Amino acid sequence: MKAFAGEQSSSLLRAIVVPTLIACVLATVVGYFAISRIEQTHDQARESAFLLETTEITLRIEERFKAYRQVLRGARALFAASKEVNREEWRQYVTDLRLHADYAGIQGVGFAVHIPASQLASHEQHIRAEGFPDYRVSPPGPRDEYSAIVFLEPFDWRNQRAFGYDMFSEPIRHEAMERARYLGVAALSARVRLVQETSTDIQSGVLLYLPVFRKETPLDTPAQRERAFIGWVFSPFRLGDLITGTLGESESRIHIRIFDGHDETPDNLLFDNHPDRAAVASALTRRTLLELDNRTWTLVFDSTAGFTLNREAVLLEQGAVVLIGALFVLLTASFFAAHKRAIALDRAGASLRTSETRYSTLVNLSQDGIASLDAELRFTFLNPRLIAMLGYPDSELIGKRIDSLWPGERPSRSRALSRRLQEGETATYEQELVKADGEPLTAIVTDAPHFDAQGRLQGVILTITDISERKASEQRIHYLATHDALTGLANRAKFLDQMNTSLLIARRHHTRFALLFLDLDRFKEINDTLGHAAGDQLLIAAAARMRQALRASDLLARQGGDEFMILLHDIHSMEEALGVAEKIRLATNQPFMLDGTERLVSVSIGIALYPEHGEDIETLTRNADAAMYRTKTTGRNGASAAPDTASPHD
Repeated sequence: MKAFAGEQSSSLLRAIVVPTLIACVLATVVGYFAISRIEQTHDQARESAFLLETTEITLRIEERFKAYRQVLRGARALFAASKEVNREEWRQYVTDLRLHADYAGIQGVGFAVHIPASQLASHEQHIRAEGFPDYRVSPPGPRDEYSAIVFLEPFDWRNQRAFGYDMFSEPIRHEAMERARYLGVAALSARVRLVQETSTDIQSGVLLYLPVFRKETPLDTPAQRERAFIGWVFSPFRLGDLITGTLGESESRIHIRIFDGHDETPDNLLFDNHPDRAAVASALTRRTLLELDNRTWTLVFDSTAGFTLNREAVLLEQGAVVLIGALFVLLTASFFAAHKRAIALDRAGASLRTSETRYSTLVNLSQDGIASLDAELRFTFLNPRLIAMLGYPDSELIGKRIDSLWPGERPSRSRALSRRLQEGETATYEQELVKADGEPLTAIVTDAPHFDAQGRLQGVILTITDISERKASEQRIHYLATHDALTGLANRAKFLDQMNTSLLIARRHHTRFALLFLDLDRFKEINDTLGHAAGDQLLIAAAARMRQALRASDLLARQGGDEFMILLHDIHSMEEALGVAEKIRLATNQPFMLDGTERLVSVSIGIALYPEHGEDIETLTRNADAAMYRTKTTGRNGASAAPDTASPHD
């Protein structure tokens, strides 16, 4: 009797308990990877949301400065529309702008007059005669030339502190003002402390300058602009007020720091919306460059504890995986218990067919591809989902090895897979498979080996999830982040990254490369006469011609507008770089067909050679830019080399 009871117990153990334990192990393994996958998807969603939100903040800052620049253009238009702008006209213009309501962060709109040293006394007498008896230009002291803030509205107690201030005497402001006067365009200053600041709530400040010239005077060259120059319209900004207004709900979710230039040092810090936040590693971080009126800002974004997505939904999904795993284990136990009872009643094969049908149903209804392999890694079964994914007939894959679907070299990878499975290791990994039509399929593959009683590999269970669409989306996002949407060329960020790599290689191997700055001459005339659509056609066609004039190893990028940059690798001399520039010039000089008419366009090119014209990115780009402007000022449609002893142009 005891022997019979022991035999029954052993039979029960083999028939029910052991399969249930195996099912529990499989459910645990599959559940672990499913939960990990859910967590990974949640993290990817957070990263995408973080990228979108930080991109929106960057665009809002850029759009806000565009609006401020338009305010200054309107102020400059007063000088073009009036014979002489008086203080009342200026006050009325600024009042109508409703600065504090519509332009957060701007402290006012002002005009600073340019004063030769010989006219300083007469200038002060003129302003005193307007009703300001104590007026004087400050700080005092002899200088070759002066500037003085004569209009600044609203003329409140803060802005009255700046009345008569000579911004040209302060080096940081001087650099931006001189740049605006020389180039004839808007110029943004580095960080300053505004004259309007008091001892409380001190914020970093910047100023945006726009040059004002006499009416109906030529302005094509720096010399002509110098003779026609009368002063600057400008706006001072308190960056705390300006940037905070662009953050909205992101204020508590994202930690943003803005640095002047590329160096993330305390001396260059312009803005920090969480200055008391401890300097700890953030779950999400991003750095981006923002070009504002010939000045570069580095924006550093970090997520805060408030940057979270719907965590409850993730927990529910993970709970569902656990529940499904538990149900699977219970179903397995129930199935084998029923199987045991069926054997006791009838040893016929009916219950075996029933159990196979149940298993087949579970597998065939799965949304993932499922397959079984034998010990030689040959297919013995594929569910309908996997057959549809791969596009092969079922009969064609049965008996084939799994590595026959791998692209490229296979023997070493096949041996590694066999060795790992023989050691009983389960793994989840990304694998590219070749479909029946020759197209690639990117999948997440999970394999689980199973062994016989002697520990020999008996077979492998595979689950295969198609992630091709997700990979394509990731590649598209990467492409959009590194390429110009109109021409398909590399954008400025990708170009600077490649240039930094080329600089490191050139330093290590003592080689040369050339940097070319290109600008289409009189491109604005095409836009003004034929419209922006024709201008876009011209940019696309010009980019195609430039690319054809270059080698495959060279890099062409669009910097913005009608400006391009080229990186020529392994250039041995300036003559060789000038030869490439001449090929580009000749290709560009050929007529362009725009809206049914032929148009001629030329190009101005500036060339800087490493290391003769600079040993860092900033110096090389500055000298190439200066050389391009020299080409512009000496007749266009040509190329100029930077001088061997380069200095920044003002």
